[in-house]
Amino acid sequence: RVIIRHSRLSRNIICKDQLQRPRTSAQARTSTMAHLAILLLLALLLLASPAISSTKRTQQPKFPAIFYFGDSIFDTGNNNHIPTLGLANHPPYGRDFPGSRPTGRFSNGRLVPDLLNERLQLKEFAPPFLDRSLSDKDITTGVNFASAGSGFDDRTSRLANTMPLSAQVDLFREEYLPRLRSIAGDKEAARIIASSLMFINSGTNDFTHYYRTSRRRLGIGEYQDTVLQLARAHVKELYNLGGRQFILAGLPPFGCIPLQITLSGDLERGCVDEQNSEAQVYNSKLQKLIPTLQGSLRGSKIVYLNAYEAFTVILQGTNKYGFAETTLGCCGTGLTEVGILCNRFTPICRNVSSYVFYDAVHPTERVYRIATDYIVKNVIPQF
Repeated sequence: RVIIRHSRLSRNIICKDQLQRPRTSAQARTSTMAHLAILLLLALLLLASPAISSTKRTQQPKFPAIFYFGDSIFDTGNNNHIPTLGLANHPPYGRDFPGSRPTGRFSNGRLVPDLLNERLQLKEFAPPFLDRSLSDKDITTGVNFASAGSGFDDRTSRLANTMPLSAQVDLFREEYLPRLRSIAGDKEAARIIASSLMFINSGTNDFTHYYRTSRRRLGIGEYQDTVLQLARAHVKELYNLGGRQFILAGLPPFGCIPLQITLSGDLERGCVDEQNSEAQVYNSKLQKLIPTLQGSLRGSKIVYLNAYEAFTVILQGTNKYGFAETTLGCCGTGLTEVGILCNRFTPICRNVSSYVFYDAVHPTERVYRIATDYIVKNVIPQF
């Protein structure tokens, strides 16, 4: 009864409404089109809203993790955990690091691995793998295997008892990967490694040692080829362990390092041209090797970092960047002080921001920031 009465009432209301407001067919069509326009507008707003909101979200990191391999330019504290004299875990190192504390980084503050992780919104620092206090999140977002004083050539590490690239890759395979798999599972661990970045910066110590040891009995060209084959072998090993994306850094103009200038005996403190020329020859060979190596490793992407250019821009742009001193370190006399020779009893320059080098070998954090800008602008977009 209720249904019948309701339907009759509805019909009566409709009929009365139609009698009171008669509509033409044109008006009906206009009304229909208006309703359709409103519905279309609402649909477009609904479709657009996720895009609008997504622009406000924090951009996701380009890589789920970054793994660093190399020498003191990258070492964020691994040498603190091995018996070596190659240490920077004492003042005045770390004076501009958060908390003003020495951490094993050979600089006054942060290094490229720290700054790059931050720039790519991955995390604030690049923790050393040998630090046993690492959290599961540290493990899954990438760690640092670099060791100060090391090189591609195992012989480079023997004098100071540091970890050469071969030992760093062994550490990645034998200790890091099992821990990652225990945290994330085999499938997710494989995904993390394949989509992460492997950043290798090594070779400078091999060649600075070459000029000071009996390795000079081997021609420089032949030694360059030896180092390149070692670099090739390490990249291939990391590829076999699941890595697919690599940055391979060339040599900087190491003839401009204050210690190298001091050892050359040049009282006018000019860069050692012979060493810089050989660095460029090595870099040219490395650039030719990379396409061949990438072609032999299916699905890989290997990008060359022109460290020579990046550092030369800084050395030649003293006016642009405001560096007043390019041939001496900020620590002590700036001629030879590095590692244990740069210590709490060594006087420090007044204005570290005006120096390219913090000790007689290693750049200041300000230089590393400029280098990181170069990497973000010129290298990362290639992935």
